[in-house]
Amino acid sequence: MQKSHLIVTLFLLLTLGSCRTATEVTASWRDTDRPTQQYNSIFLAAIVDDLSLRQNLEGEFANRLAGRNVNTTKSIDTFKPTFFDEGQPEREQLVEIIRETECESILTITLIDVDEEERFVPGGAGGRMYHPGGTFRHYGSFPGYFDHWYGTAWNQGYYQTDRNYFIETNLYDAASLELVWSAQSKTLNPSTDARFAREYVDAIKAQLREEGLVQ
Repeated sequence: MQKSHLIVTLFLLLTLGSCRTATEVTASWRDTDRPTQQYNSIFLAAIVDDLSLRQNLEGEFANRLAGRNVNTTKSIDTFKPTFFDEGQPEREQLVEIIRETECESILTITLIDVDEEERFVPGGAGGRMYHPGGTFRHYGSFPGYFDHWYGTAWNQGYYQTDRNYFIETNLYDAASLELVWSAQSKTLNPSTDARFAREYVDAIKAQLREEGLVQ
């Protein structure tokens, strides 16, 4: 009975832990010399090599900002897939294309680092217990003995590699091209591109709203 309660408790803890956001904003900056301006349109530019991640990041931002009455234009829809194949484009050409979208601001999303760290995850809390006498009735049969020791023998702990993704997000004024706001964030062990995009956008959108830069 106690074993069943322990399993249920562990399951609930793991479930609750998996619901917590894995993204946190570690630092942010805003140009306090500029009057606060609320932007109604944003050009989204995820500067990452992974096409799937780029689609998820820009798509999630577009969907979430639409709910705040902010119009967006995605770079993945603006630039052809071969646009960057010939190397870095001319600055004037890039600015001209973005300004043709008539967006008031430019939001860049850049993966600046991926850090890996190995840690040990302990096994069962009870540990090994040896009781060869008659105290434990489960010693009297193989099924009982196997059931008792299975969780211990196969749950001795293990090493896990944690991956931290560090993202830099910058918001520029499209007219002056000056930096308005910047933030750095950290995401721990994203399971999928889609989940990472959701958690990251949640954290960044909250910061943009707090600074009065979007509705």
